[in-house]
Amino acid sequence: MSPRAPVRTSAMYRAALALRARFRDEAGFRVVDAYTTADDEIARARVAVGLADTSACGKIGVRGERVAALVAQLAGEHAPEPGRARRQRVDGTTVIACALVADEMLVLTAPAALPTTLEILTRAADSVGCAHVTDLTSAFAVIDVIGPRVPELLERLVPLDLSPAVVPPLALVAGELAHVHAWLICLDHSTLPAFRALVPREYGEFVWRALIDAGVDLGLAPIGADAHARLLAEI
Repeated sequence: MSPRAPVRTSAMYRAALALRARFRDEAGFRVVDAYTTADDEIARARVAVGLADTSACGKIGVRGERVAALVAQLAGEHAPEPGRARRQRVDGTTVIACALVADEMLVLTAPAALPTTLEILTRAADSVGCAHVTDLTSAFAVIDVIGPRVPELLERLVPLDLSPAVVPPLALVAGELAHVHAWLICLDHSTLPAFRALVPREYGEFVWRALIDAGVDLGLAPIGADAHARLLAEI
């Protein structure tokens, strides 16, 4: 019998254990299925803030002068401009392509889509030249916040104007979240304010706890993968 492959955990795993979360394994990651029930978590996110650990998503860095050409070749459309993200299809899978700067892209995938997308991007980089692909999945902790009181929450921890007029859906900004360098993506939810934050993995638990502390009086509630998926299905 072959040995069982190790299961990865996020930087927020211990914090989730302390909250008595229930877990499931997904594409080699141990993710929170729920803290209470999915229906309860969705209801709380709809009136306040839902906080989700989404670190299991794939994160692929692409750097070099030919980054835009590589993305255009695979997606069949122009790459997003720097400071913007775009949902694109790569070999039948939807990814979020985030243009950090002119020659650097971060591609976010569903957990199960990481190996195939990484292979496709690596092959494409070899063909276009001057583009380098790196699996950054273990480098970042990723946290989603969704709900009507998200703007109030982020005002307390981010010293930037994140209003819709300045940061529209699928805009991407670099800044500080709880004094930690972060990339913030404004998600394109149809009815609720929603942001995705990427921070260095070593600061993930600190930022998670800072968000919980800042959101106590706003009704913030951690939500599991089931509730999160159902909320994002509305995008």
